[in-house]
Amino acid sequence: MRSMTGYGRGSAEAPEHNLRIDIEITSVNRKTLDAFINSPKEWNGLDPICYEFIKQSFQRGRVNVQIKVESTDGATDGLNWNDANLNTGIKRLQKFAESHGYPFAVDSHLILDVAKSLKDSGGLPDWRELQEPIEAALKQALADIDQMRENEGAALVADLTQRIQSLETLAASIESQSKDSVRLYRDALFERLKQLQLELDVNDERVLKEIALFADRCDVSEEITRLKSHFQQFHSFLKANEASGRKMDFLCQEIHREFNTTGSKSSQIEITRAVIEGKNELERIREQVQNVE
Repeated sequence: MRSMTGYGRGSAEAPEHNLRIDIEITSVNRKTLDAFINSPKEWNGLDPICYEFIKQSFQRGRVNVQIKVESTDGATDGLNWNDANLNTGIKRLQKFAESHGYPFAVDSHLILDVAKSLKDSGGLPDWRELQEPIEAALKQALADIDQMRENEGAALVADLTQRIQSLETLAASIESQSKDSVRLYRDALFERLKQLQLELDVNDERVLKEIALFADRCDVSEEITRLKSHFQQFHSFLKANEASGRKMDFLCQEIHREFNTTGSKSSQIEITRAVIEGKNELERIREQVQNVE
């Protein structure tokens, strides 16, 4: 099992271009797979390549990919220039200023502005020339985030297993309590009749019919059977080697339906309490399931 929440980072160098590719991937829960790739503006056409790699690791979730390129030749802040280009740029500015009679002085601000202009005009190599390090960095980032998602998935399995076992205990308690429902109703019925001074034979057809109708209305054996089946399926999904988040979310809806029906059928306070507790625990399970791929 994998969580849909994670973070991964990967990097690779392109020595022939004096560049380093850094890729960060973050993901959060989402019903469908939505990938957003932020790459340098010069690298049109790279997004579909990245998306193909993402589909191999994600089945659903919102995935954000940030691709950054930095120089490895000693330049800082991503400024891509050399001394020759910088000198040429400054001389051109000086010549222009002298030809128009403008005052001209070289300071740190001017040097930085010229360096930035060289960076903006220099651009990056075509991404196809860097495809190998880009893919290497992307694979590393995906492996990193997959490991984090698997670790969190293992924690989710442990938590959900414990919570489903709690629901199984509550269902077993409801099943046990429901066996006394008819007897308790029969005794209460005779007690009310006695208080009203209505002496009826225990074998009176009207009494037997009333008890039979109540027994049919309060029978929760079908709901308990379906709950047991849902719990069993839930355990199997927790052990599955495929994405089961949607299936578990559907099971949560069905379990909630069975608890609701059970609560509406029973008049015993013990069963009502168990149903309320079960629905509260189920809500916690649903919150966890929302983060399961």
